[in-house]
Amino acid sequence: MGISARPPDNGLFGEERLPAGRREAFKLKALRDFTVCISRARDFDESLHLALMVILGTFSIAKGALFLEEHGELRAKVSRGLPPGVPPIDMSRELAAALRRSGRPVLLGRKTASGPVRKAVGDIERAVPAFQVEHLCSLGTRNGSLGILVLGATITGEGLTLRQRETLSVMTSILSNHVANHRVLADISRLNEVLRVQVSENERLLDGMQEIFLDTIRALAAAIEAKDPYTRGHSERVAKISVTIAKGLDLSEDEVQAVHIASILHDVGKIGTSRFILSKQSSLTPEEFQEIRKHPRTSFDILSEIRFPYPNVAVFARDHPEFLDGSGYPDGKRDRQISTGARIIALADAFDAMVSDRPYRDSLPLLEALRELKSRIYRHYDPAVGRMFFRELRREIAGENGTPPVFTSLAKRYSREDALEFIDGALKDLN
Repeated sequence: MGISARPPDNGLFGEERLPAGRREAFKLKALRDFTVCISRARDFDESLHLALMVILGTFSIAKGALFLEEHGELRAKVSRGLPPGVPPIDMSRELAAALRRSGRPVLLGRKTASGPVRKAVGDIERAVPAFQVEHLCSLGTRNGSLGILVLGATITGEGLTLRQRETLSVMTSILSNHVANHRVLADISRLNEVLRVQVSENERLLDGMQEIFLDTIRALAAAIEAKDPYTRGHSERVAKISVTIAKGLDLSEDEVQAVHIASILHDVGKIGTSRFILSKQSSLTPEEFQEIRKHPRTSFDILSEIRFPYPNVAVFARDHPEFLDGSGYPDGKRDRQISTGARIIALADAFDAMVSDRPYRDSLPLLEALRELKSRIYRHYDPAVGRMFFRELRREIAGENGTPPVFTSLAKRYSREDALEFIDGALKDLN
């Protein structure tokens, strides 16, 4: 299976002594190892064991345990450094409510932990005297509490840094989704036994698996964007615009999904770019600009190592800064050398960047952004992609979509009549 049960040494502990790019790369590797170990496990119990091993190894922690809720009790499903036979803990109504309110890992040495949480930890420590709980993470969804993850002290005795707690929070969220999905699958299996495996139930199962896959991808993108507050949410917005255009162009379902994933992760290569460069409030030097231009190829290198269920995800991410006239990067491709998926992401990325605040400038008004975008069609952007962009934008502004805004969610106040008049003119020119 290729995964060792021994905790990997990911090097996150002591990460503050590493350069910023290396720290972020280690974080991404830890999250990648975590999702891979869950997805490749032979069964649910093994996935819990591997998940705990990766968490302990990532943060250099010797002892920990994962409790899941079963019939009103929290039962230890997997542990390390603890004796076998850890007794269950009563899941009181007060404890369940406290866990639902706990969105981040709780540091037990502080007074921020609620009474029910402290009582539960006390029950664990009395049952296992050699175990002192330092952090408690709540596993849960909107539908209720699923369990808790309790961790002991680090091997060196140093506390977790803010970045490490953020990474732990993302891991806990992924694990919560995994446990919730397992319970859904278990319920479905029991239901299918009664209903003789109905086709509609199988389709719902596939949809649930797809959502969990996308949630994992979004968690990775969020971890990357955390280093640059100006681009937070950028990837998700670009993805919504890109998918709308891809569907409008009648791409196949696999191609639409590939565009979706690639657009969420199109900037993953910036994980190795200096935070100083990303947040610089003045013009970049030639050397800094050359550093920025490296990120598409880094994205390709990272994404090529992942076996996506859809084609060309890494290629779309790498080629999204290419322009039709050959003036883009990283390879100076032109015309039909650039895939349709990359052309879609290129335009969506440019539009969101124009209507979003950046360190070096405020966001552009909608009409100004549209004029700038239209002036680059044929030279930088594909006219077919441009036509579909303006067509779907017109539907949104005219109120024909009946859904939350995709194109204008960040746009500054604008005249609806002026916008429609400009878009109609642009569509006429592009036709």
